[in-house]
Amino acid sequence: MPTKFSTQSQVRQYDASNAVASARIEGITPTKQLELSLTDYVTGNKSIGQILEETKQRYAANRPK
Repeated sequence: MPTKFSTQSQVRQYDASNAVASARIEGITPTKQLELSLTDYVTGNKSIGQILEETKQRYAANRPK
């Protein structure tokens, strides 16, 4: 049965918590940067698309040329 939430922030918190839990089950530890980005997502300051784009740019900048 689906869980009902009263705010968009609660939905985002639920989704972010599930994503982090799934990663940890797989043995992946989220970075501090990801935790900060997810906090911005939960508060509505960033979209998932923005977080993905920032992550791509960060990894592209650190990739050997």
